Amino acid sequence: MSYNRIAVYGHRGWASSAIVNALISSSAPIKVLYRPGSDVSSLPSGVSKVEVDVENRQQLIDALRDIDIVISLVGHEGVERQHAFIKAMPNTDVKLFVPSELGMRAHDEQGRRVPLMKAKEGVQQVAKAAGIRTTAILVGCLIEPAFAGILGVDYLGNRIIFTGDKFKATGQEIFSALEKKYGTSPQKFTHSLEKVENEIQACIKVGNRPTLAWWCRKAWGNGTSVKSVGEDIWEVEGYKKTNITELVVDGKLESYKDLPPPLVSLLNDTFH
Repeated sequence: MSYNRIAVYGHRGWASSAIVNALISSSAPIKVLYRPGSDVSSLPSGVSKVEVDVENRQQLIDALRDIDIVISLVGHEGVERQHAFIKAMPNTDVKLFVPSELGMRAHDEQGRRVPLMKAKEGVQQVAKAAGIRTTAILVGCLIEPAFAGILGVDYLGNRIIFTGDKFKATGQEIFSALEKKYGTSPQKFTHSLEKVENEIQACIKVGNRPTLAWWCRKAWGNGTSVKSVGEDIWEVEGYKKTNITELVVDGKLESYKDLPPPLVSLLNDTFH
């Protein structure tokens, strides 16, 4: 079987490491590009690894010369670095660029003003303007960060925020699962859509970090979060779906990465 030659940028993150491991297991030819000083000791010895300063254009071009597909799995802090790939790709034989989309995607004008989502959309617009074939894989809401407080569910603290009149997407089911998990009712808070709207506008105005959390909570609470995965939805053969009970009550929910203390503090301040 013939495989496309794949370069991956971003291999150490909570989600990206799992994706890279899956790609390696697929037997496709993988080359991991990593920043100077980045730890690659977790990668199998047989995997091609290339240290590259992406801001060094020629160095990046050389690293991409034998590549068909570039997959970016960078986290929030690396989104802007993807522009370096866009500048280098026209000088290579790369056929497809897959920019990082690890989380909910903006589906309204307000969401596109959220700094992180604005930056991600900017990368894709610049790539398309440069004539680079681009595919965005929309994963939607990842449950582990959602339950780490970002979407108003604090799994470890047994707390939940209902946004609006009702938490449309599985809200009561999550509440009941937490209650069964801990043997006591979760601490429950309710935020009106007006309050959340005001918080979003205030955060956007000053560039505050919880902007994304507030916007995602609004989208989840009013039922529009489903729009963030688009309409071209694929069913993965052999993939076993799970449910809230299995994740929360039966303990199948994986541990999420440690959030930066300042962000933890900001998120905790929203539970009131």
